[in-house]
Amino acid sequence: MARRRKEDAEKTRRRILASALSLFVRKGYERTTFNDIAARLKMTKGAVYWHFESKERLLVELVEEALVKFRRQLEELMPHGELTFPKVADMMVRNAMHMVDDPKSAAFFRLMKCQIKWSDDSMAKVREDLLANENRGPMSAFRNAVAADIAAGRARVDIDADEVAVVSIAIWDGLVQARIDHFLGRDLEQTLRHAYEAIWNRIRTKESSNG
Repeated sequence: MARRRKEDAEKTRRRILASALSLFVRKGYERTTFNDIAARLKMTKGAVYWHFESKERLLVELVEEALVKFRRQLEELMPHGELTFPKVADMMVRNAMHMVDDPKSAAFFRLMKCQIKWSDDSMAKVREDLLANENRGPMSAFRNAVAADIAAGRARVDIDADEVAVVSIAIWDGLVQARIDHFLGRDLEQTLRHAYEAIWNRIRTKESSNG
Protein backbone atom coordinates (compact mmCIF):
# COMPACT_ATOMS: atom_id res chain seq x y z
CA MET A 1 0.00 0.00 0.00
CA ALA A 2 2.82 2.38 0.91
CA ARG A 3 4.52 1.56 -2.37
CA ARG A 4 1.32 2.35 -4.29
CA ARG A 5 1.03 5.71 -2.54
CA LYS A 6 4.64 6.48 -3.38
CA GLU A 7 4.07 5.60 -7.04
CA ASP A 8 0.93 7.74 -7.18
CA ALA A 9 2.79 10.66 -5.59
CA GLU A 10 5.57 10.35 -8.17
CA LYS A 11 3.04 10.30 -11.02
CA THR A 12 1.46 13.46 -9.62
CA ARG A 13 4.87 15.13 -9.36
CA ARG A 14 5.55 14.24 -13.00
CA ARG A 15 2.21 15.70 -14.09
CA ILE A 16 2.89 18.90 -12.16
CA LEU A 17 6.34 19.26 -13.73
CA ALA A 18 4.94 18.70 -17.22
CA SER A 19 2.16 21.21 -16.61
CA ALA A 20 4.60 23.77 -15.20
CA LEU A 21 6.93 23.45 -18.19
CA SER A 22 4.05 23.90 -20.62
CA LEU A 23 2.77 26.98 -18.81
CA PHE A 24 6.22 28.48 -18.30
CA VAL A 25 6.77 28.28 -22.05
CA ARG A 26 3.31 29.55 -23.03
CA LYS A 27 2.76 32.27 -20.44
CA GLY A 28 6.28 32.97 -19.27
CA TYR A 29 7.88 31.97 -15.99
CA GLU A 30 7.12 35.27 -14.25
CA ARG A 31 3.45 35.30 -15.21
CA THR A 32 2.72 31.68 -14.35
CA THR A 33 1.22 31.08 -10.89
CA PHE A 34 0.57 28.02 -8.79
CA ASN A 35 -3.13 28.66 -9.40
CA ASP A 36 -2.49 28.33 -13.16
CA ILE A 37 -0.65 25.06 -12.70
CA ALA A 38 -3.30 23.65 -10.35
CA ALA A 39 -6.18 24.71 -12.60
CA ARG A 40 -4.61 23.05 -15.62
CA LEU A 41 -4.43 19.78 -13.68
CA LYS A 42 -7.78 20.23 -11.93
CA MET A 43 -5.98 20.23 -8.57
CA THR A 44 -6.00 22.63 -5.64
CA LYS A 45 -3.13 25.07 -5.19
CA GLY A 46 -2.46 23.44 -1.83
CA ALA A 47 -1.98 20.07 -3.52
CA VAL A 48 0.64 21.57 -5.82
CA TYR A 49 2.37 23.19 -2.84
CA TRP A 50 2.42 19.83 -1.08
CA HIS A 51 4.72 18.51 -3.83
CA PHE A 52 6.68 21.70 -4.56
CA GLU A 53 7.31 24.43 -2.02
CA SER A 54 7.81 27.21 -4.58
CA LYS A 55 7.79 28.03 -8.27
CA GLU A 56 11.56 28.27 -8.17
CA ARG A 57 11.67 24.72 -6.81
CA LEU A 58 9.68 23.60 -9.85
CA LEU A 59 12.23 25.21 -12.15
CA VAL A 60 15.10 23.67 -10.22
CA GLU A 61 13.52 20.22 -10.66
CA LEU A 62 13.19 20.79 -14.40
CA VAL A 63 16.86 21.80 -14.57
CA GLU A 64 17.82 18.79 -12.48
CA GLU A 65 16.04 16.52 -14.96
CA ALA A 66 18.02 18.07 -17.80
CA LEU A 67 21.30 17.52 -15.93
CA VAL A 68 20.49 13.90 -15.10
CA LYS A 69 19.57 13.23 -18.73
CA PHE A 70 22.80 14.84 -19.94
CA ARG A 71 24.91 12.80 -17.51
CA ARG A 72 23.18 9.61 -18.63
CA GLN A 73 24.00 10.43 -22.25
CA LEU A 74 27.61 11.00 -21.31
CA GLU A 75 27.86 7.70 -19.43
CA GLU A 76 26.18 5.75 -22.24
CA LEU A 77 28.52 7.27 -24.80
CA MET A 78 31.67 6.59 -22.80
CA PRO A 79 31.12 3.74 -20.34
CA HIS A 80 34.85 3.06 -20.39
CA GLY A 81 37.84 5.26 -21.04
CA GLU A 82 38.43 8.95 -20.59
CA LEU A 83 36.74 11.97 -22.07
CA THR A 84 38.17 13.58 -25.19
CA PHE A 85 37.10 16.77 -26.90
CA PRO A 86 36.00 15.02 -30.12
CA LYS A 87 33.85 12.56 -28.15
CA VAL A 88 32.11 15.27 -26.14
CA ALA A 89 31.68 17.37 -29.29
CA ASP A 90 30.07 14.43 -31.08
CA MET A 91 27.70 13.87 -28.16
CA MET A 92 26.75 17.55 -28.09
CA VAL A 93 25.99 17.48 -31.83
CA ARG A 94 23.66 14.53 -31.31
CA ASN A 95 22.17 16.25 -28.28
CA ALA A 96 21.49 19.32 -30.43
CA MET A 97 19.72 17.27 -33.08
CA HIS A 98 17.51 15.69 -30.43
CA MET A 99 16.86 19.12 -28.94
CA VAL A 100 15.48 20.57 -32.16
CA ASP A 101 13.51 17.43 -33.12
CA ASP A 102 11.83 16.84 -29.75
CA PRO A 103 9.08 19.39 -28.95
CA LYS A 104 9.48 19.04 -25.16
CA SER A 105 13.24 19.56 -25.35
CA ALA A 106 12.84 22.53 -27.67
CA ALA A 107 10.27 24.03 -25.28
CA PHE A 108 12.68 23.62 -22.36
CA PHE A 109 15.45 25.28 -24.38
CA ARG A 110 13.21 28.27 -25.17
CA LEU A 111 12.28 28.51 -21.51
CA MET A 112 15.89 28.61 -20.41
CA LYS A 113 16.92 31.07 -23.12
CA CYS A 114 14.05 33.49 -23.36
CA GLN A 115 11.60 33.23 -20.47
CA ILE A 116 13.76 33.45 -17.36
CA LYS A 117 15.19 36.65 -15.86
CA TRP A 118 18.60 35.22 -15.12
CA SER A 119 19.75 38.54 -13.67
CA ASP A 120 17.56 37.88 -10.61
CA ASP A 121 19.63 36.55 -7.70
CA SER A 122 17.28 33.60 -7.20
CA MET A 123 17.81 32.44 -10.79
CA ALA A 124 21.58 32.79 -10.97
CA LYS A 125 22.23 29.50 -9.15
CA VAL A 126 19.75 27.63 -11.36
CA ARG A 127 21.50 28.68 -14.56
CA GLU A 128 24.90 27.98 -13.02
CA ASP A 129 23.80 24.42 -12.26
CA LEU A 130 22.49 23.93 -15.76
CA LEU A 131 25.63 25.01 -17.61
CA ALA A 132 28.50 24.72 -15.17
CA ASN A 133 27.64 21.87 -12.80
CA GLU A 134 30.98 20.34 -11.85
CA ASN A 135 29.75 16.77 -12.21
CA ARG A 136 27.01 16.71 -14.81
CA GLY A 137 26.84 19.86 -16.93
CA PRO A 138 27.94 20.27 -20.56
CA MET A 139 30.40 23.02 -19.64
CA SER A 140 32.26 20.73 -17.28
CA ALA A 141 32.21 17.89 -19.83
CA PHE A 142 34.07 20.05 -22.35
CA ARG A 143 36.41 21.45 -19.68
CA ASN A 144 37.28 18.01 -18.32
CA ALA A 145 37.72 16.59 -21.81
CA VAL A 146 40.19 19.30 -22.82
CA ALA A 147 42.08 18.84 -19.53
CA ALA A 148 42.31 15.10 -20.26
CA ASP A 149 43.49 15.80 -23.81
CA ILE A 150 46.21 18.10 -22.50
CA ALA A 151 47.35 15.57 -19.89
CA ALA A 152 47.48 12.80 -22.52
CA GLY A 153 49.41 14.94 -25.00
CA ARG A 154 46.53 15.16 -27.48
CA ALA A 155 46.05 18.90 -26.92
CA ARG A 156 48.61 21.67 -26.54
CA VAL A 157 49.71 22.53 -23.03
CA ASP A 158 49.17 26.26 -23.59
CA ILE A 159 45.43 25.77 -24.16
CA ASP A 160 43.01 27.21 -21.59
CA ALA A 161 40.44 24.45 -20.96
CA ASP A 162 37.94 26.88 -19.44
CA GLU A 163 38.10 29.14 -22.49
CA VAL A 164 37.61 26.24 -24.89
CA ALA A 165 34.62 25.04 -22.86
CA VAL A 166 32.99 28.49 -22.89
CA VAL A 167 33.47 28.88 -26.65
CA SER A 168 32.22 25.34 -27.34
CA ILE A 169 29.04 25.88 -25.34
CA ALA A 170 28.47 29.33 -26.85
CA ILE A 171 28.64 27.84 -30.35
CA TRP A 172 26.20 25.07 -29.44
CA ASP A 173 23.86 27.49 -27.68
CA GLY A 174 23.77 30.00 -30.50
CA LEU A 175 23.34 27.52 -33.34
CA VAL A 176 20.63 25.53 -31.56
CA GLN A 177 18.69 28.71 -30.85
CA ALA A 178 19.09 29.85 -34.46
CA ARG A 179 17.78 26.49 -35.68
CA ILE A 180 14.80 26.44 -33.29
CA ASP A 181 13.93 30.03 -34.24
CA HIS A 182 14.28 29.16 -37.96
CA PHE A 183 17.15 31.61 -38.46
CA LEU A 184 19.77 29.02 -39.43
CA GLY A 185 19.83 28.60 -43.17
CA ARG A 186 22.34 25.76 -43.07
CA ASP A 187 22.24 22.18 -41.82
CA LEU A 188 22.61 22.27 -38.03
CA GLU A 189 24.49 18.99 -37.66
CA GLN A 190 27.00 19.78 -40.39
CA THR A 191 27.55 23.32 -39.13
CA LEU A 192 28.17 22.18 -35.55
CA ARG A 193 30.54 19.43 -36.66
CA HIS A 194 32.53 21.86 -38.77
CA ALA A 195 32.73 24.33 -35.86
CA TYR A 196 33.94 21.70 -33.39
CA GLU A 197 36.38 20.27 -35.92
CA ALA A 198 37.87 23.76 -36.30
CA ILE A 199 38.26 24.08 -32.52
CA TRP A 200 39.88 20.65 -32.27
CA ASN A 201 42.29 21.40 -35.09
CA ARG A 202 43.22 24.61 -33.27
CA ILE A 203 43.93 23.00 -29.90
CA ARG A 204 45.27 19.54 -30.72
CA THR A 205 48.92 18.67 -31.02
CA LYS A 206 50.35 17.85 -34.41
CA GLU A 207 50.94 14.28 -33.30
CA SER A 208 47.35 13.61 -32.24
CA SER A 209 44.69 12.17 -34.54
CA ASN A 210 41.22 13.58 -35.09
CA GLY A 211 39.64 10.90 -32.90
